[in-house]
Amino acid sequence: MKMKMKKWFAPVMAASLVMLSACGGGGGQTSTKSQETSGSASDSIKVGAVFSMTGANSPLGVPEKQAVEMLVKEINKNGGVNNKPLEVLFEDDKSDNTEAVKAMKKLVTSEHVVAVLGSSGSGPSLGMAEYAAAQKVPMISMAAANKITDPVRAGIFKTPHTDIHGTKRIYKYLKEKGISKVAVLYDSNPYGSGWAVQLKKFAPEYGITLVAEEKYGTKDPSMSSQLTKIKGTDAQALIIAGTNPGPATIVKEAKQLGISIPIISSHGSANGKFIELAGDAANGVLLVAGKMLVSDQISDSDPQAKIVKKFVADYKTAYNTNADGFAGYGYDGLNILVEALKAAGGDATKLPEALEKVNYVGVTGEFKFSPQDHNGLSEDSMIMVQVKDGKFQVVK
Repeated sequence: MKMKMKKWFAPVMAASLVMLSACGGGGGQTSTKSQETSGSASDSIKVGAVFSMTGANSPLGVPEKQAVEMLVKEINKNGGVNNKPLEVLFEDDKSDNTEAVKAMKKLVTSEHVVAVLGSSGSGPSLGMAEYAAAQKVPMISMAAANKITDPVRAGIFKTPHTDIHGTKRIYKYLKEKGISKVAVLYDSNPYGSGWAVQLKKFAPEYGITLVAEEKYGTKDPSMSSQLTKIKGTDAQALIIAGTNPGPATIVKEAKQLGISIPIISSHGSANGKFIELAGDAANGVLLVAGKMLVSDQISDSDPQAKIVKKFVADYKTAYNTNADGFAGYGYDGLNILVEALKAAGGDATKLPEALEKVNYVGVTGEFKFSPQDHNGLSEDSMIMVQVKDGKFQVVK
């Protein structure tokens, strides 16, 4: 069913809203609304958001939802968008691909949203993107897989760095260190598999040889057999591609097996949860990440410094916890959408084109979208960090 609204302010929109807690509960599919405004809900701009508030991807989805709720309050406090209150309707995909598409369909066909944020994981996002593209509903994903936006599809965008960006940044670091033989251990899900493709593709460009390529299942409790195989090779470094808890399990087991080569993890695990889960084994591990992970180490002259430090401070005040890169993905996604909503001036049909023209300095990086690039980032806005004494430190 295609959207037939020409304006965002359709009479079908809900007449009343309830602010619910930032974290989705367990059990069935969760639906919450966030508006925080004195304006009439029937005169609001409706946006959908599908995040993994429960399940394996909840360490990603919960901070994303919290960041969006925080920003909605700020936006509406300052007058909304085009003098209309912004309403965000949240759905929990429970870290499941099928649930994500189901939630997307509900938001489009029943709630008549003008755009959708999400999801948190690459698998759910790919399913949502297929549906969104068919229905011509703009979508901004918080997942990393390059194939979400490559090839380019009208209206489909994303905020995280891609697996290509992360691959190039890691390989640049390894080349600087004179490391040429690398083992790869990746999650078999779309996120990890996407990384595996790019790691293999770009290896020759950086003089890298992959001496081992092993994979694991997202819910596997142990990866010791794969690590034992890798230990038997002449690998000079190990690259892990996955989201928590997998990478944390891997570094703990690698330490138990006496694997002493440098371990580098993808940005899918670049958050405080990784250190919490890995414990002492996290020390010494390298990760590729966005600058927000080490906001206190960003120079004031950096173009991102102002927004990163504001976001970190606001998030800490709102939730009494530290923001991570995933929260930043959600924050950037809504800010980018708001920029496009303002530019489109009330005409939903102009929103995809307006998104392609957004230039925005965000928490994740400097976004420069175009008809050819629906991610808008480069590997230059990524950094290498290392865990030292239980904290992330920039690798100079």
